[in-house]
Amino acid sequence: MTIKVGLESTQVVLTDVGRTWFSKAYPQGIIYEYDAHGRFRLDAMIVIEGRAVAQIICPLGIPYRIPANIEGQTTFIMAEKKEADS
Repeated sequence: MTIKVGLESTQVVLTDVGRTWFSKAYPQGIIYEYDAHGRFRLDAMIVIEGRAVAQIICPLGIPYRIPANIEGQTTFIMAEKKEADS
C-alpha cells in the first residue's frame, strides 16, 4: 500500500541513524548522487511486509527507499524551513 497525499513539497533530513543506514545501503559510486547531510523530498510512505518505508528523492531526482525507523529510532525528520524558503 502506498500513501501519497500532498507530499510534493515536504522536505526531510536524515537523522544519525538514517544517515548510517542510508550510507551503507546506498554507497556513493563514481557519481556523487546525494548529500547524506542535505535535504531530500519525501515522495511517499509505503507499507512493505508490515513495515513503514519512506521513498525519498535526492536533489538530482533519484528515488531511494529507507525504513521509517530502525529499532525504534526515527531515520528522518522534517526539515526546518529557512527564512529564504518562505
